[in-house]
Amino acid sequence: MLKFIRFVGLVSQSIFLQFVHLVGLAAFLLGVGAGWIRLPSWLVPILAVACGVLVDKYVDLADVTGVLDKAGAANQRGGFVIVVYFVIVATGYVTGAYGRKHWNDRKAGAAK
Repeated sequence: MLKFIRFVGLVSQSIFLQFVHLVGLAAFLLGVGAGWIRLPSWLVPILAVACGVLVDKYVDLADVTGVLDKAGAANQRGGFVIVVYFVIVATGYVTGAYGRKHWNDRKAGAAK
């Protein structure tokens, strides 16, 4: 149980680092857009892998990883970055889907 709590803490710290670097925010907004326009949910893992690989290969996170050393070291592993981006994109997708539903419900309520 303690290992699971540490893993969740490490993922949370890594998500924070990705948002500080603004790449995580872009992935989140990509997920929100996918959920809003009702793209199939099987695209979430594909988007997560694509974002994770792009960040792992092309983005240097050295300027923000000094904030949290363990999360910075974990971000050097490609597989962990893909897990982090899966959480970010999946959260964005669910947010977009529920946002669209809420928007449509409000429009239907106002039309009555």
